[in-house]
Amino acid sequence: MKKVFENPHAEIYDISHEIPHTIFAYWKGYLSMDSPEAITACQFSLDYFKEADIWVMISDHVYLEGATLPFLDWLHAYYFPTCIANGLKAEIILESSYDIGNITLELMYDKEDLQKHLKDKTLYTPKVKGLDNAKKLARAIVTQHAQTTAPK
Repeated sequence: MKKVFENPHAEIYDISHEIPHTIFAYWKGYLSMDSPEAITACQFSLDYFKEADIWVMISDHVYLEGATLPFLDWLHAYYFPTCIANGLKAEIILESSYDIGNITLELMYDKEDLQKHLKDKTLYTPKVKGLDNAKKLARAIVTQHAQTTAPK
């Protein structure tokens, strides 16, 4: 794993040497619009999707304590649509070790809220147990996407 970003709210690793087009991210703390570091971490990931041709992000939320409703609204209105625009196909979710963190994840990845701003496009956001399962799923997603986009 090659660390490409770190601040108080995220650590992001490029794991494309192991799984092509894939990054791994730890999301940490309490995310708020009042925290410039939280926005910076999200914006870095968005830019990196585009620059490094990332299709899959494995998001480990074990250290996520929660997020404010305005931050969740921002994720739905800006972050997720920009993920898709910048090439992300899937975000594989690993849950938090905090109860409030897991409630936040339920709100963050609520299908209705997530789709509201995606303009008929989709972002696959499965929740899985364990990093090994997340990596297996990431490999399958990358393989499937590569096959569907390969020239014929």
